[in-house]
Amino acid sequence: MKTKKANNAPFVSCIVAAGGRGSRMGADINKIFLEYGEMPVLAHTLLALEHSPVISEIVIVAAEPDMLGCKDIAEAYGIKKLSAITVGGAERQDSVRNGLSAISSEADIVLIHDAARPLVTGKVLAEVVDAVCEVGAAATGVACKNTLKVADENGFIINTPDRSHMFEIQTPQGFTPDLIREAHRQAQADGIIGTDDCFLVERLNKPVQIVPGDYRNIKITTPEDLCLAEQYMILQAEEKENA
Repeated sequence: MKTKKANNAPFVSCIVAAGGRGSRMGADINKIFLEYGEMPVLAHTLLALEHSPVISEIVIVAAEPDMLGCKDIAEAYGIKKLSAITVGGAERQDSVRNGLSAISSEADIVLIHDAARPLVTGKVLAEVVDAVCEVGAAATGVACKNTLKVADENGFIINTPDRSHMFEIQTPQGFTPDLIREAHRQAQADGIIGTDDCFLVERLNKPVQIVPGDYRNIKITTPEDLCLAEQYMILQAEEKENA
């Protein structure tokens, strides 16, 4: 399939999933409001999207108590591509579905990105968009470095899958609007809660392409992740200076 590209660039809406508490951080607030490099995690994420030439609009989906905080951060850091902040649902899947209702009717492509992945690069964003233009669905991912084991309910190893075919899937994940809406509609009708949006599309027997990702595109989950993110941020800045 082919979505608008080349001379007529696609309109890309990015849904930022900003739910989740900071329980593993030992914090009472949403982890996206915690800081590294003197800025909240959410600010880093929004600025990465704001500076990407492939992103046309940003829609944040957040728990109701966090919506004002998201708005304040977007205003403080001059996020002009933000078009809406909408309330999330009980599950991440419900939140994304709410976000799909808030994107522009002009959207040719929808990216779904975790607010807690602030180190996403412009290269990854552009390559996911390119892949969606070609096949209709794509996600960024990295090859598994560690040996994986399948265990039974008692913790005993059953088998060892071939690592060469295993990927750790990250975000952004991208889709054509009709495809991801149909995937969510079907999942809701079947009572299915998926681990990510690609899973919902897989259920429709549609192809999803894996785009080579970046090991530094970590999801901020623990206090150690904040320290790691700061080091990666410094490294990214040095790489830009030397480019």
